[in-house]
This record gives sequence, structure tokens and C-alpha cells, in this order.
Amino acid sequence: MNFNLTSDPWIPVRWLDGRSTSVSLHELFAEASQIADLAVSPHERISILRLLVCIAQAAHGAPETSDDWDGWDDSLESSVAGYLPKWKEHFHLMGTGPRFMQSPIMDDGTESPPTAKIVFNLATGNSVTLLDHEGDDKQPRFFPPAVIARAILTYQNHFDCDFMGQSPSFKGVPVAGTAIHALHSFLMGENLRKTILLNCIDAESLHPTCLGHPIWEGGKTSDYLHRLAPAPCKLWLVEGGKRIQIHKGHQYGKFGTTKIRETSATVVVAKIKGVETPLLLKAGVGAGLWRDLHCITVVQKSEASAPLTFRSHIQSLDEGIVRFWSGELVKTKGKVLDTVESVFTVPYELFKPSGQVRYQQGVAFADIVSKRLTEAVKAYYANLMQRSGPTESAKRHFWNTLDQQSDILLELLKGIGTADDPMGSADFGEARDPWTLAVRSAADAAYESTCPRGNSRQYEAYAAGLRVLRPLPKKSKPTTRKTIPATTDS
Repeated sequence: MNFNLTSDPWIPVRWLDGRSTSVSLHELFAEASQIADLAVSPHERISILRLLVCIAQAAHGAPETSDDWDGWDDSLESSVAGYLPKWKEHFHLMGTGPRFMQSPIMDDGTESPPTAKIVFNLATGNSVTLLDHEGDDKQPRFFPPAVIARAILTYQNHFDCDFMGQSPSFKGVPVAGTAIHALHSFLMGENLRKTILLNCIDAESLHPTCLGHPIWEGGKTSDYLHRLAPAPCKLWLVEGGKRIQIHKGHQYGKFGTTKIRETSATVVVAKIKGVETPLLLKAGVGAGLWRDLHCITVVQKSEASAPLTFRSHIQSLDEGIVRFWSGELVKTKGKVLDTVESVFTVPYELFKPSGQVRYQQGVAFADIVSKRLTEAVKAYYANLMQRSGPTESAKRHFWNTLDQQSDILLELLKGIGTADDPMGSADFGEARDPWTLAVRSAADAAYESTCPRGNSRQYEAYAAGLRVLRPLPKKSKPTTRKTIPATTDS
């Protein structure tokens, strides 16, 4: 099988004219201004976009500071066109020479797993999925070269030694995949060329990490470019691509969360055993990513911060709206749980402290009402002498409704701090602002769906729960005023 990623199509894309095709790396960079976006799953998007940024910056370098982006990309296409042929032999999928993100492995006589092992959405061995019933290790499936190329790149980015079932070969290997266990966010432009540029980084923002070299140039595991296209696992395709040998490879030191870290990840500060500790933000299954927007957009220099690429480009996006993608391959103990992704179009005010505070207050208000809803459902079923009620169903109903209405909260950021501020001096829950009304309406609908009123007992229980969901405002304490006797002029 003669397949090279620089010249053979393997990356699905959607063109500005509406077409959907697959392109090679050469065609992608040559025609990137005519391509609207990648047309891939969330975990593939993370891996492929990291590779594209890696190639762009390996070929063209990086500007010194975030003020030097203007004109930096003028000859990007010619730089990449000269770079890819130079390293073409390292982008072969098969063959006896160098292979793309693969390393030869000594045959120890054991049977190699099928290539489906590295395709996260397929069943193989004891890993099953709902709609895939072909997980037969004895008769491995055949995959087109393009599918295998994307699978290898994605597997290396998201590699976890737990995927190997704690094989003796992997004991002691640290969490190595550089895209693992973190929510990744990428700025989006009007075409793929602009998207790639917006996710490159300047040297000053990257400091103290050095740009370095990609893995195919012999870069170090601590190099920025090496980590964009990592190989924490040794892979080697056999039997024409039907099976794959897997063994531990490079051991990547875990990037920190302050000075040295993944450039597309977000840092948050959480209390662990009473100590404030910086952590990489992760997505939660069933929790809308919009609830974390006030964390993803912190571009001010502090312990908590947005992706470094956001901070590198935000000065050029200071008008109108900012568009970005966030997503993650959610895993636990070596098992893939889900993929999550969202595309956000947010006002620039969200990148300012005042906008972040208001947005956070809006999310916090919704969380307070969600907890009140849970207690209301419990009160309803307790009144019916039942120990538990469908609290989780009520919460899902509530948050699913708000997932479709998060733009209401974003609209309340426009004009903040000015005479046109839609909130004025009121807080959420105090006035009849659109977000307060939306949150209360979502809570009412969720309560109605889980607490029926079909007889007198249910009506009584409904009223008990409603008093919890909509508590009366606390009465203010009466003030005692001294009476001053009236006096008359004599």
C-alpha cells in the first residue's frame, strides 16, 4: 500500500461552496482560503488541527510578540509548499522506511490486535459500542488508508496507557497523550486558513517553552512543536494495515498549568483539600460547555487563564464578536465515555473582567435555581410519603432547556458598564431581566414534567414543592423610629 499523507487525500473538509471532499496536506494548505472548515468528529478535530498548526509553524516559524501577527502569514503557502516535500518520506503510512507517527517494534510472537483497537468509536475485543457489533479480533476489519491515518494521529494525541488494559509493557507509563483529559478550545476564522493562523502562537506567549522541532525532525518531547504531534505510543501497522503492533514509546512529562502547558487548554483554580490549586479545565458528560465560558475567556494574566492562543490573538479580535470551538474526548479509566463539542459566537465583552463576572453570576444563578428545583421535587415526593423522586430527570429537563437559551445570557453582556446596560444595577433573580425569566421558566417546566397533579393528594404535594421552588421573599424587619414631638413657634 503506497499512501503518503502529503499527497494523498485523507482529511475530510467542507468547502466554502458547499462541497465536501477529502484533501491531502499539500492541497489543504494550497487551498485553505477556499475551505470553510474540517468535517470530522471532535477528537479528530483536536488532533488534525494540532498537526496543521505544527506544520505551519515548523515551516514558517513564529512572530516575536502578539503585536507582530500583521503580515506574518504573507508567504505561509510558499513556506509550507517547500517544507512538505523536504519531509515527505516521514509521512508514508506504510513501507519499510520512516512512517507517519510510527516506530518499528520487534516481533515477540504474540498476536497483534486489530487496527480497530485504535479507532475509538468502534467495538473491538471487550470494548463495545451501541451500534457497532463487528468487534471480532480473529477476523479484523479492513479500513481505507485515510481512516487508518486519522486513527493513528488521533490515538497518539489521546493515548492513555489504560487503553492497553494495564498490559505489563505499559506499567509505570505516565499519562502521556498531550491532548488527554482537558477541554481544548480553538479560535475559528472565516476559512480554514484563518483558523490555522488564529491557533498559531507567538514566541513571547509561548515562553518559557521553546518552539523546537516536530517529532519527524527529531524534536525533544518538551518542544512545543513535538507536543502538537506527539507519539507517546509505539505503533506499527502489519498485515497490510489490518492489525497493529502497540508498545510504549516516548514518555512525555506532564505540562504544568501555569508557565508551561498545552496552548489550547484552559486553566482554572479549584480548592483541593482547602488549597487553591491550578488545574486544566475538563468537560463533564451531560454538562453544557456554555457553563464554563467565563473560564475559557480569561485572557488577563493570572493563575487562571484562557488558552495561550487566545491571549496571543485577542488584541486583533477586539471588535464585534469572537468565534471559537471547544471540545473533548471524555474518558475515564481507559474507557471512552463520550465526545463533546460546541461552537460559540460570543461578544468581545466576555473577554473583559466585567463581562466574565456577569456571565459567571448568570451561571451561578441558574445553579442556585437547579438546586432549589431538586429540593422542590424531593419535597413533592416526601409529601406523598415516597423516599425519592426523579430529581435527576428534573435537572436534565432544566439544563437541557437552558442549553438552548444560553445566547440570552450572552446578549446581556452587550453594553455592560454603560448607560445602555440591559441589567442596570440589578442582579439576577431581582428583576425581570430575560435571563432570570428564562431560568425560572425552565425550572417551572421541569417541575411540571416531574410532579403531576392528578388528584387531591398530588395537588397538596405540588403546593408543598412549589413553596420550595418559589420561596416568598424574606420580610424586612420593621424599624423602630423615635417620635419627635411637634413644636410650635411661640
